[in-house]
Amino acid sequence: MRPFICFLFLLSACAPSPAPAQAARFPAGRCINMANALNAPNEGDWTYRIEQSHIEMVAQAGFDSIRVPIAWSAHAAHVAPYSIEPEFFTRIDQVISQAFDNDLMFILDVHNFEALNENPARETPRMRAIWQQIAWHYANAPDGLVFELLNEPMGKMKGRRWEKLMRQLIADIRQTNPDRWLIVGGDNWNSLDGLARLDAPYDRRLVLTYHDYEPYEFTHQGASWFKNPPPVGTSWGTAKEQAELRARAARAARIRDKTGMPVWLGEFGSHQKAPAASRVRWTKAMRHALAAEDIGWCAFDFAAEFSFWSPATQSWNRDLLDALLGDQMELRQ
Repeated sequence: MRPFICFLFLLSACAPSPAPAQAARFPAGRCINMANALNAPNEGDWTYRIEQSHIEMVAQAGFDSIRVPIAWSAHAAHVAPYSIEPEFFTRIDQVISQAFDNDLMFILDVHNFEALNENPARETPRMRAIWQQIAWHYANAPDGLVFELLNEPMGKMKGRRWEKLMRQLIADIRQTNPDRWLIVGGDNWNSLDGLARLDAPYDRRLVLTYHDYEPYEFTHQGASWFKNPPPVGTSWGTAKEQAELRARAARAARIRDKTGMPVWLGEFGSHQKAPAASRVRWTKAMRHALAAEDIGWCAFDFAAEFSFWSPATQSWNRDLLDALLGDQMELRQ
């Protein structure tokens, strides 16, 4: 019997690893970012404040979710226990409630934590304390509240250092939120390359995210926050450019299929100074490429410099919105 047992052991050792499970469907399929509001040092410092009417317009347009970048670090103490301001929690509670009242999912994102990227050793205890407080505060919130651990890890927050913190945060959050959807991305600004490198633990409720602003010379032309932004006037839409866009979406889908976890495009958009026809063409091509790969998305942005909605005119850019939502827009005419 002993040789036979050894033979069976060798067979099992040589057998191929089981294929990853089919990725669960992440329900946030048509999302828009509401940035430059709660990720400002104080809401209203940049561009606008999020109003209930904004959330109602987003829902009426046909979106199913909003991603809200939030500068939690601007409202948390710098010494242990790193307490978050109670009035800030109250404001976030209000916006979440408004989203739920309009049947929108709410992606709660830790944004603009530059100190963590610059000095991970010093800021990691603060980051963990921030997430422990958020997780405890929202432990009983509906399933439509989603946690995104960190927007665009970069600088010194990369590679194994980021993966170690990511795993710590997941473990911390799972103590109070065992079944909540969590979103994580790779380093190098949530790039697709960073996602391909990311060693994320398998979790049936973990979503892998990436951002796509390629080509940068087109999407970021004239951006005000750069000292030397790409020059205005760059168009987009050659056959080569469209093929490259589709290839990026296909690569993201392969990561999903390899890991068995959903992949979600958390940011994509083009600056309002880009040629209007090219913005429409790029946005529509992105929508079609993502639909072909069954990848959900979150456009950037509602009312900042990549805006789909103008604070000045209090109206949607209808051509751009139609390019983004397509048939969904036609159903709502």
